[in-house]
Amino acid sequence: MQGISFSNGVLVYYGNPAGYLLDGKVILDSIFDRKELVSYLSEKEHLMVEVREGVYDRLSEGGGVEKMTVQGKERRIRIYQLKKNSPIMMRFISLSERTDRGFGKPQPKEYDLVYEMEVDAFDLEKLWECFGEKLPKNFSGHALSISDVVELSEDKNKRFFYVEPKGFVEIEF
Repeated sequence: MQGISFSNGVLVYYGNPAGYLLDGKVILDSIFDRKELVSYLSEKEHLMVEVREGVYDRLSEGGGVEKMTVQGKERRIRIYQLKKNSPIMMRFISLSERTDRGFGKPQPKEYDLVYEMEVDAFDLEKLWECFGEKLPKNFSGHALSISDVVELSEDKNKRFFYVEPKGFVEIEF
């Protein structure tokens, strides 16, 4: 298809770095998640397509495929928020309040995954700035708030943080 090509493992879509090849699939930035492009890649090129946030930004800043895969390591941030049917008294409270109210430790079954993205580095304070007010278009939850859980994962290593009134506390999740 005219306007679509690969250069050094980077998918170029009408002059824009839209994604990259990784293990036989295309990692495509969400802003390029268009039916015609995904159909072309899957049907004509026989490639699986995975849509992620932040790919275009990092490729545009000069990072090639090597930078995107962070020397073979995949770093992701996931944001979890309490399910809509969770008790109102469980929402937007600190860990100590949660315990005082008899809810115990946060459990994965109480939460929904509302956002995930690939990142170069982990920075919880920057995450707070990015998701505390202005939210990405495909973010399905509310602004990052107390009682939310943030997962930082690198390959198979995962760490979880509960959002507190003043910062983050690492938890088992």
